[in-house]
Amino acid sequence: MKIHPIEYRYGTPQMRRIFSREYRIAMMLKVEATLSQVEAELGLIPEEAAEIISKNASLDVIELSRIEELEEETKHNVAAVVYALEEKCGEYGRFIHFGATSNDILDTATALQFKEGLKLLETQIRELCTILAELARGY
Repeated sequence: MKIHPIEYRYGTPQMRRIFSREYRIAMMLKVEATLSQVEAELGLIPEEAAEIISKNASLDVIELSRIEELEEETKHNVAAVVYALEEKCGEYGRFIHFGATSNDILDTATALQFKEGLKLLETQIRELCTILAELARGY
């Protein structure tokens, strides 16, 4: 039974995609990639590490099923994402998640989802306003 309105009755396909598990994991990977890039700019990790992490931090590279396997083993969603990414990054895997907490990753990924959701709502509200204005002119 779904209890969240976006997941069930009232969500559009576009909004459901934004708040899907797959998109959430994609945003977590994006946060890990961005974190590595900033840390490399600050000299905290090697540039090569940030390049490798960023190149591999994608569901085009990492299979969602592998993340799910690791989550089943670890019982921790962020750890599963980190371990799956580490597997793809070889010796540079040790620089993933450097200095971050799980909540840093989750909260930032959630903020990115909200940002996308709000952009979608803004577009839809503008379209609705245009339609309402046209209807009002008709009366």
